[in-house]
Amino acid sequence: MLTHPTADDVVHRIRSIIRTQELRPGEKLGSERALAALFGISRALLRLALAQLEQTHEIVRRIGRNGGIVIADGRLERSLNTVESLTQIARRQGWRLTSTVLNATLTTGSPADRRLLRLPDGRPMVYAITRLRMLNGTPLSLEETHLPAYRFERFLDLDLTTSFYGHFEDDYGIHPKFVDETLDVTAADIDQASLLGATAGAPLLRIHRITADTHGLPCERAIDMYRSDRIRFTMHHSGFVRLSATRTP
Repeated sequence: MLTHPTADDVVHRIRSIIRTQELRPGEKLGSERALAALFGISRALLRLALAQLEQTHEIVRRIGRNGGIVIADGRLERSLNTVESLTQIARRQGWRLTSTVLNATLTTGSPADRRLLRLPDGRPMVYAITRLRMLNGTPLSLEETHLPAYRFERFLDLDLTTSFYGHFEDDYGIHPKFVDETLDVTAADIDQASLLGATAGAPLLRIHRITADTHGLPCERAIDMYRSDRIRFTMHHSGFVRLSATRTP
């Protein structure tokens, strides 16, 4: 129990618990009620300490059934092959995600667009949109998205700084359901580094994504380039392990 503690004292005590228990990002520290009882302090004082730790991105406070005080390290956590929009993911984790549109054009789809988006004969056009995504005002990713123009009439007239998936559902009745993503690592070129506030050659986490609707028809092709120090990717499975396509003789 702390005697006449200040918020700074509580912060040091919480950091000590995180360090000695070797708590990792994503693990829960406990509830406000339990921590206040442990330290013998008021919940008002505890909340002052938690606010400091949130400002330095050492913890995140989440509400709801699975909420609580969660260990963080300043990185957004995102699952692979999720149909949840990045805006929703950031909001759920207590981050503020904003977007700046760098380019938005209607153009003829590339051979890869025609194949991966299954563009019908006579309908080769796609919307090509590039956005810079910011997490609490700091660069997070560059996102290049190609959409089949025949499925999203006048898409460029919408607010492109908001969630595309929200527009899909609210404005076109198209519901993303299936996602196929591939993750690899690449080096930032000069332009990418300048936009992302990184150095040329810095590692970027690159996601190639194809999204399909409830009927299995592709509605999005995207390449996202994330700063590796701002995001963590996770993948959970039910116990079934898919063997690699490469087999050793």
